[in-house]
Amino acid sequence: MTQPYQQHQSAQFPHIEWLELNADSILHECAVLKTDGLGNKLFFKTNDLDTIDKRRLVDILRDRNARSMELWDLMSTKTLGNGINALLYFNQLVRQLTTSGRVLDPRSGQVMSGTVAAPTK
Repeated sequence: MTQPYQQHQSAQFPHIEWLELNADSILHECAVLKTDGLGNKLFFKTNDLDTIDKRRLVDILRDRNARSMELWDLMSTKTLGNGINALLYFNQLVRQLTTSGRVLDPRSGQVMSGTVAAPTK
């Protein structure tokens, strides 16, 4: 099955992909934390990060285990300079790109998430 969106792997860093998020042929640089068995991707846009957070992400991506572990697992083992676990810190930015090309908030419907799940039909 072909994907309804474009994607390109970064040549410089593992876990960085250029993804088409809005079905408009514009690719966005994203850090892909995890891809599930169905092909859905948990990601965040690197453009949403400030300079300090970009530096933190690059430091994580330069880890010797970066190519052998999913970014989700790698971040779970890292503590940032401010004392917070990297996965907990970056998780607030995470979105899900489905195999059909839709972008969802994975926390939608959870208590205190600030988002409301769409009604099921």
